[in-house]
Amino acid sequence: MAPTLAVGAYRRVVERAHESLSTAALPLVPPGGGSPATGSRTGPRSPRVIPAGTADNESLRADLQGLRREVRESWLRSLSGFTAPRLLGETDPATLSDADLTEARREQRIAAALPIVRRMLVEPAAEAGLVVAIGNEHGHLLWVEGDRTALNRAEAMGFVPGADWSESSMGTSAPGVVLATGSAMQVSGAEHLSHRVHPWNCSAAPLTDPVTGRLVGVIDLTGGDDAVSPLALPLLQSTADAVHGAWRDLPAPAHATTGTSFPTTAPSPPPSASPAPDGPAAPAATAPHRHAAAGLLRVTGHLRPMLDGVELTGRHAEILTLLAWHGTGLTGAELEAELYPEEGSVVGKRRAVAEGSRPATADGAARAISLRAEVHRLRRTLQNADAPVELLSRPYRLAGHVHVDALCARDALRDGDLDRALHAAAGPVLPRSESPGIEAIRAELGEGLREAVAQDADAEQLWAYLARPEAHDDVELWGAALKLLPADSPRRALAVSTLERLEREIG
Repeated sequence: MAPTLAVGAYRRVVERAHESLSTAALPLVPPGGGSPATGSRTGPRSPRVIPAGTADNESLRADLQGLRREVRESWLRSLSGFTAPRLLGETDPATLSDADLTEARREQRIAAALPIVRRMLVEPAAEAGLVVAIGNEHGHLLWVEGDRTALNRAEAMGFVPGADWSESSMGTSAPGVVLATGSAMQVSGAEHLSHRVHPWNCSAAPLTDPVTGRLVGVIDLTGGDDAVSPLALPLLQSTADAVHGAWRDLPAPAHATTGTSFPTTAPSPPPSASPAPDGPAAPAATAPHRHAAAGLLRVTGHLRPMLDGVELTGRHAEILTLLAWHGTGLTGAELEAELYPEEGSVVGKRRAVAEGSRPATADGAARAISLRAEVHRLRRTLQNADAPVELLSRPYRLAGHVHVDALCARDALRDGDLDRALHAAAGPVLPRSESPGIEAIRAELGEGLREAVAQDADAEQLWAYLARPEAHDDVELWGAALKLLPADSPRRALAVSTLERLEREIG
């Protein structure tokens, strides 16, 4: 998934493709004619085929082969309806009227989950100088928020509420590709088809109907290099997962009819709403839910752990992760054993002192007191943050709705969905933790992800995994990459140099 435009050789490939495109006959259409494509309405579309017949188009066909597959296919889909002025960015995207924009927003249930998106994505994006956009299935941007300076710059290229950013309108961009294919995407610089978008980078993830799984929108991160960092897609996917969770708990809008974004069928109640064994089943439409929004607990990767955008101490993140992983709960003694290393490590003691808690010791009474104090502080943190999850006792367990990126990755691996697993887990689980239970979770998820990559990854998935710190010295996977990469891939140089470095270090 990771974009490669920063690699000099690949940048030159993209530039050559644009040079060939500037001399090709536009618009390009499929053999036998046909009308230009319009925005995606019903699902993924097949790539357009460049017709033979002119030397210019033959040259373009050859140059396009050097582009990443997803980018090349998006260019081919887009070019069937593009003209030279649109390619050069001399025309603005079609934009909804104020009344139509209001109606489009009313038809999208994303409005009910906007607080989640703003807390989890818009606020950190604004601090990083980025822009967040939410669009519907037709390509219209419904909300565009973030850093004020970036918003002003984005407005100059037509990246504004109401604008149509489908492939047929603006060509290749991350939101356009997502709407055409249903898969998350990153697009860097000149990989955008329209010249006016070349100064920008973007990542986007799909929003889907929680009942039918149908694509109903897109959530996008746009800006500088941070918009396509290795953390961008996991953050977008986690936000999308939280939005999907919130949608499951919300009733269908009263105005919903057949053909609107969401069906009127009420979703099944979550497991927490199941009736008691001897009690009657509650109707799905009236099942009580304490929380309308699902929280996101981010504990993978090397950033500070966070719950719905609120930073957590290392110990609090450990407790939440352990209880989420062991869904039925843990007794006090079990949680102590999972949480505290035997005798307490030096690092663990130092961290406990720094966080104002009692260091773990071999004494069971002291550990029990320390655990109760941490639980009390964690409960207060959850209450102050208005988190959609509670910490209950006897046994210790979580109540409410919380999406944990580590659990999302584990479930994706069990489903055989490697893309989703790579997106969900940004890296190791709480890499600085020395708690035995966390070390076990870290090993289980890390080994499972690495094994899935070794067995089933395609070239793009493998390359995305190799960008992670934990794969830095993995000789086997770097060797596998060299076998999978095409002979003319600019990535081969990095794979070869990495293997040479590892051979020197090992030998």
